Amino acid sequence: MFRNYLDKIERDEDVRKNLIELRKLLKTEPGSAAWQRDRQRCLSLMLKLLKHEDAKVRKNAALILGEMGCQDALDALFYAYECEEKLFVKSAYLTAMSQLDYRTYLNAFRERMEELMQMEMTPENQKHLNEELKLLRDMLLIVEKPVKHTFTGYSVPSEMILLTSPGMEQLTIDVMPRNVRDAAKAMRGGVRILAERPGELFGIRTVKGFMFRFCANPLKATDYQAVAAAIHDAGLTDYLKKRHEGDGPFYFRIDLRTKLVLNEKSQYVKRLGAELERLSGHHLQNSASNYECELRITENKQGQYSVYLILHTIADSRFSYRRNAIATSMHPVKAAEVVSIASEYLADDADVLDPFCGTATLLIERYRKRKAAHLYGVDIFGEAIDGARENASLANVPSYFINKDFVEFSHSYTFDEVLTELPAGSDKMTPDVLFTLYKNFVRKLNTWMTPGGYVIVVTTEKEWLLSLAAKSGYLKEEKEWALSGKKTQYVVVLRYRG
Repeated sequence: MFRNYLDKIERDEDVRKNLIELRKLLKTEPGSAAWQRDRQRCLSLMLKLLKHEDAKVRKNAALILGEMGCQDALDALFYAYECEEKLFVKSAYLTAMSQLDYRTYLNAFRERMEELMQMEMTPENQKHLNEELKLLRDMLLIVEKPVKHTFTGYSVPSEMILLTSPGMEQLTIDVMPRNVRDAAKAMRGGVRILAERPGELFGIRTVKGFMFRFCANPLKATDYQAVAAAIHDAGLTDYLKKRHEGDGPFYFRIDLRTKLVLNEKSQYVKRLGAELERLSGHHLQNSASNYECELRITENKQGQYSVYLILHTIADSRFSYRRNAIATSMHPVKAAEVVSIASEYLADDADVLDPFCGTATLLIERYRKRKAAHLYGVDIFGEAIDGARENASLANVPSYFINKDFVEFSHSYTFDEVLTELPAGSDKMTPDVLFTLYKNFVRKLNTWMTPGGYVIVVTTEKEWLLSLAAKSGYLKEEKEWALSGKKTQYVVVLRYRG
C-alpha cells in the first residue's frame, strides 16, 4: 500500500488525494516503518512536491516532512516558506519547521514577525496572517523564553474581587486589616473591595485568587470585536504598565466561561486574542503557555459578559513551605479554611495531634492561626512523614512526626486537640474497611484526649462519625459546617467529656 501511493504520486496520478492517504498511513506504525525503509526515495519525492503547482500538494508535502522529523529538509522548507505566495500554505511550512531544529532561522522569523505586526490586515487575509503570526511567536518563545514583568502595584489603588470558597466570605473579611474591612462587600464565592493598597490583602490565607476589575462590567455586547474594543478602550495596557516594571509585551491567555460549545469557544478565543493584539499594537500578545496574565470572561444568566484580570506576576509566598505533597494531601487554602472555621475552638499553647497528618499541611496552618505548645503528626505512610518533617521545618513550625498506624499510637500525656482529616472511601478503602477505621478512631480518642478538649474533624462520613460519637458516651457534638467542593465534606467539632 505504501509503495503503491508513492508510485502513483511519482506518476503524477491524483497527487493530492494520494498524498493525503499517504499522510494518514504515515501516522501508523507500519507506515512510519515503511518510510524509514524507503527514506531517501520519500524525502526526494516530498522535496520535489514543495515546488508543485497545486498549493494543497505543497502544504501536505511540507507537513509530512515535519511530521517525519526530516531535519535535512529544513533549508528546503524555509526556502519554500519564503517563496510561498498562498497565505494558507505558509503556516504549513512553519508547522513543519516547528517539529525540527529551526534555530538557524530565528533572526529571519523575528523579521517576518515584525513585518506581520506592521501589516494592514483585511477580512480576506486576517485569518491566515494571524495564524502565521501565532506560529512564529510560539516557535520563538520555545527557544527564547520571555523576560517576565515584575509586579510593583502593591500600593496602586485597585478594585478587586478576592475569590473564596462559598461560605468563607465573611471569615475572609474578618481577617482583613481594620482600615479596609468596612469597604469590603461579601458576594457568593468572593469579596469585592476597592483596595488603596492591594498588597495588604495578598497574605490572606483563605483566598483562592485575586481578580482585578479594570473595566465596566457587564459589557454591552458579546461579539469578539466588541469585547476586544471594550477591553482596549478600558486601557488594559496602561493598567498593566502602571502595576509592573519591565520591557516588552505582556503575554496573556483568555479563560472563557460562557455557554458556547467547545469548538465555538475555541474560535472565539482565537479571534478575540488576535483582535486584542491588533488593537494594542501588539503590546498585548496571546500565548497559551507563556502567559503572565489572564483575562477571565464570564457569562451571567442574562447572557452578558464580564471581564476580569488575573495577574500571575504577583508572588504568592503564603504556602512556600509546602515543598512536599502526596495524592491525598489537603490543599493549603482548604487547610486555612478549616482552621479559620474552627478558630473559636483552638486554644493558645495547646497540645495538638493529627493522627492522619499526611505532609502536615493542616498542622502547619493550625500553628499559623494560633501558636501551639506541641504539635504531633502520625501517618502510616513513611513518604508522607518524610515530607511532613521537611514542610514543617521550612515553615519553622516546631513539631514531632511518627511513622505509625494510628491504632498503634499512644503517648505519655494527653492532647487538648485532635485536628485531622479522616480518610475517604476508595477502591482499597471500602465502606466496611472505612467504617472500621472510624470506629477505631473514636475508640482511640478516649486514650488520647484531655477532658474538655476538642476534636476537629474533616470528614465525608459525618453521619457515621456523629453516630459513633453519640454512642461512645464521652464525645458531644459542638458544631458542624459544610465545606464546598466536588465531594460533600464537613468540619465537625466534638468535645471530649472524659
